[in-house]
Amino acid sequence: MNPAPETFRPEGASWQPTPDDPLAAFPGLLDCVHCGFCLEACPTYRVRREETESPRGRIALMRAALEGRLPEAEVRGPLERCVLCRACEPACPSSVPWGGLLERWRDRRGPGLAAPLLAVLPRRPLLRLLGLALRLLRALGLLGLAERFGPRRLRALAAAVPPGASGFHPSAGSLLPARPPARGRVRLHLGCIQAELLGGVLRDATRLLRAEGFDIEIPAQPSCCGALHAHSGAGARARELARRTHEAFPGEDPVIVLSAGCLAFLREQDPSFPAADPMVFLQRRGLRSSLQPLPERLAWDPPCHLQNVCREEAEAARLLEALPGVERVAHRGAELCCGAGGISFARQPALSGEVLADKVRALEEAGAEAVATGNAGCLLWLGAGLRRAGSACRAEHPVTTLARRLRERPGPDATRCGASRPGSGAG
Repeated sequence: MNPAPETFRPEGASWQPTPDDPLAAFPGLLDCVHCGFCLEACPTYRVRREETESPRGRIALMRAALEGRLPEAEVRGPLERCVLCRACEPACPSSVPWGGLLERWRDRRGPGLAAPLLAVLPRRPLLRLLGLALRLLRALGLLGLAERFGPRRLRALAAAVPPGASGFHPSAGSLLPARPPARGRVRLHLGCIQAELLGGVLRDATRLLRAEGFDIEIPAQPSCCGALHAHSGAGARARELARRTHEAFPGEDPVIVLSAGCLAFLREQDPSFPAADPMVFLQRRGLRSSLQPLPERLAWDPPCHLQNVCREEAEAARLLEALPGVERVAHRGAELCCGAGGISFARQPALSGEVLADKVRALEEAGAEAVATGNAGCLLWLGAGLRRAGSACRAEHPVTTLARRLRERPGPDATRCGASRPGSGAG
């Protein structure tokens, strides 16, 4: 079909395309009124100052390609370089659903170079093997060589594996009892990369939640929820994995999800799913533990999806601000993405590296001793940037920030529901 002249397409949400229109599969694309409010919210625009690296520019490019006015090859680069932080969405007065639009666009071309990783994540034996290999390569120092001498994408991937990475592999059906008196039960979502490289964070979460009086159930669950697939052009597989994850957690007990990207994705796929960020959950329920007053200059770098999709970053911040001994330091651009963008740092390491470098400079300028962020990808990428810069500031998950201040540990180890005690399975 010949594209209709642009003058025949009025802008605004009131205009609806016909079913055979090339824009019919991209609802909301024409709602952009080119106001520019999104520009300063966009981390890639802020480091490049190029219109094609902004949400407004990418929308124009996407529309031009769909209407046949530009070849898709010419717009692929700018659309691939979006880190999908979705900061443009709350900034947009027309409520353009940019995240959904870009995911539909990427579905058209498929996952590309990300396909091998996306194939591994939902297959637990392969994921466990990958995690073991990465931890071993880091311990042997081989990833350090890859960081120094490998091609750019390999350098980015190697840098994201932290020193001291560990796995967390509890038996399916494990129950970790609360320190009495118990005040409820939660279920724990393990995640994929998180369970293989950030096992210490999951252990800190269980220690903290048990100390706060919550029994923790760890049911059998898919090894990946599909969030990375959704961002990477594998939408059908993403929806299947989300459905399986929802089915693994029936009932109304809260499901604690430590990665904000997974949290937002699971909620968007089913708004009734009782997923909860651990910090927001504890802020609403109230802390009962006596915490040690550890003096520390702490920065809070809210994960993009907690801030821009869930809109709950302020509640998490209030909990951190109330910690004894903490001096909350504000750093420039705290509301901006760190550049991780799921696995964007591996797909587009140059631009993601520029975004990360600006974030690291801001933390250094603020004199932060630690920065808390509640998303696995952000934690890995931000930690890599701080190490590369030789910074004394460390990146940690906010549950670790709290767990370090606990005065005592909860009692018994994990026990299988209705059975004998297995080990925690830490890798």
